[in-house]
Amino acid sequence: MAGMTAKAVIAHASCSNRPLLVNLAASFDISPAITTVARSFNKQDITAAGQCVEVEVTPGEPAAVAAQVDGQDTLRGLAPVDAWIPDSSDWVDEARSYAVGAEDVQPTGITVALSPIMLVTSPLVAKQTKLFAGPASWNLLLPPTYGGPPTSMGLSVDIPDPTDSAVGLSTLIELTRELGTTVNGRAGFTKFVYSAEDTEEFDSASALEQFMASTEVSRAVTEASEQAVVSYDRANPRIPLAAAYPSGSTPQLGSPELDYPYVVTSTNSAMAQAATAFGRYLQTPYAQSVIRYNGFRSADGVADTFPADSGLSGQPLQVATPPSASEVATNLVSWQKLGLGSRILTIMDDSAPMGAPTGVDGLTLEQMLTQTAAHGLVLFPDTTSMGLWEAPNSQSTASAYKSLVSVGPLSAQYGLISRREQIQEVNETLTTTTDHPLHLYDAILAAYQQMTASYAPNYSNAVLVLTAGIDDTAGDMSLSSLLTKLRGLYNPNRKVEIIILQFGTAGNYAGMTQIATATDGVAYRIINPVEVGKIFIAAIAHRLCDLGCAR
Repeated sequence: MAGMTAKAVIAHASCSNRPLLVNLAASFDISPAITTVARSFNKQDITAAGQCVEVEVTPGEPAAVAAQVDGQDTLRGLAPVDAWIPDSSDWVDEARSYAVGAEDVQPTGITVALSPIMLVTSPLVAKQTKLFAGPASWNLLLPPTYGGPPTSMGLSVDIPDPTDSAVGLSTLIELTRELGTTVNGRAGFTKFVYSAEDTEEFDSASALEQFMASTEVSRAVTEASEQAVVSYDRANPRIPLAAAYPSGSTPQLGSPELDYPYVVTSTNSAMAQAATAFGRYLQTPYAQSVIRYNGFRSADGVADTFPADSGLSGQPLQVATPPSASEVATNLVSWQKLGLGSRILTIMDDSAPMGAPTGVDGLTLEQMLTQTAAHGLVLFPDTTSMGLWEAPNSQSTASAYKSLVSVGPLSAQYGLISRREQIQEVNETLTTTTDHPLHLYDAILAAYQQMTASYAPNYSNAVLVLTAGIDDTAGDMSLSSLLTKLRGLYNPNRKVEIIILQFGTAGNYAGMTQIATATDGVAYRIINPVEVGKIFIAAIAHRLCDLGCAR
């Protein structure tokens, strides 16, 4: 007995002195539960590749860890990640879309935990608006004009940044499924992105406490995991959240689940065996009980007892169909495209035809253009860079255009006032030029050449043309010549698009459409200035199109 005991002590000492130390990165919300399981595992003297195994848990944002393990980012000073538990398989798909990730990120098929995503607001907002009086759906997050709650409710929407949050990314995917990918669907998606508030993730009781405090002013609705809701309700039993599982008419439109996959990321054979050993331990009844105790569902979908007043246990749960890897990638790209700043050179037509009456409220085309420009300018954020040309040149027939304001940030100083204020002043004082011919095609080509030469990455680069579409062909290049030159200049990898707003019906709208399409842009006909808000959203939504996208 003494000899056997001595051997056990020596073996335990050997494990303590020379273990294989697995560095496990776990999503912040689940890391406390995994740390508890790891402490138990480390006492078991479990071996792999002839050595004892110990696990050290490091909390980490899934997006940041994904960038480390897929080779897109090197975090200096941090130990290599040997195993990984992100909050969603979406991050695994994203990491494996890169060459390094495809080689190093090794899915094990193990699901550590589950947590459905819920729609959340404060009890006061839910009572005042009756938001969850009936079955909740993803429509509750949409703008009123695209099927959302009426404006009279005064609701706002918070969405955790989808580039960092699986909850936010899942929300985008569900809204895309709800809206579809038609022209109207893309416009609705764009309107949502522009009207929603981009926030940090509400992944804990403390984060949801901050959200609750903000709803008194903003009447906000947001999305959070069931586990975060349970954690909040346990900490605040007297005032539980108003939370509902979204459901829909198809299996796609239910509650997405965070699925916490277990992934091995070490290419070292011994370390991979050690990480796999801990993966097996995570499937034990003890580990799964710890998962449930911390507010998650275990891998079989079983939840712990919900807080008594939360109202969660009586709600039906329709789990949404998991997204495909292409859905994940497409929605991430869409979010990023819509988040790009705009860099725009605007051509304003003040030729003689712009003096023609529109038949709307006694306005001329020029007055309609002025009103449209005023409505449109306020829609652009201060991060937008913009410049302004006048065509034809009101002072000289030698040039097809005159530069009135150079391209730069709207918020920057332009003399004694900001560039935005300068453009507003110019817009208000422009009048039609009756004695100079409009060489519109020359002006468009010159603007396109300038914007192509000064192309700025990480921006949406565009030429915006506000015109009646009635060109003076004498002395101007032909439409066919312009189209040939534009197609030669167009580079899909350094995209500069032409967006044309034609005022009235007298101009060559078919020609304007051809010009825009040559650069994967789009043309619109303006009949009423109040249409500009809708057209603005439609023009921004066009960023989501690839060449040949339905218009």
